[in-house]
Amino acid sequence: MIDLDETDHATHLGVFAQDDEPWGVSLKRHAGVLVGVCSLFDQPCIRCKVPWEDHEALRLRVMGTLPEVRGLGAGAALIAGASDEVLRRGKTVLWCDAREVAFGFYERLGFDFMNEVYELPDVGPHRTMALVLSSPRN
Repeated sequence: MIDLDETDHATHLGVFAQDDEPWGVSLKRHAGVLVGVCSLFDQPCIRCKVPWEDHEALRLRVMGTLPEVRGLGAGAALIAGASDEVLRRGKTVLWCDAREVAFGFYERLGFDFMNEVYELPDVGPHRTMALVLSSPRN
């Protein structure tokens, strides 16, 4: 649990392996299992100057998948769901404080770097990254 989990603006998403071959990949013994999670918050970016207004973005936090499903589409499914939620709320930007080990993952999904590497105590190197989505749905 993190400091904002129970706030009114928190949204928690999960991805389940619906059968033994979600995303066309064999995952024996994972049918029906929650294999990834993330949370979204109405929070402004305070780590760097950004080219959007605070009300235009949602922050992605605590994103993760089970190690055995990494690289198989679960993380991309979470980002797709998070992107849908951003647009559903009439916003256009999904941003995060990305861990160094995840830079490539976010880059492959279209996120851009917003600043240089910074250190979060007891956590490690991070960079702010953002995905600018198409216009909000009407």
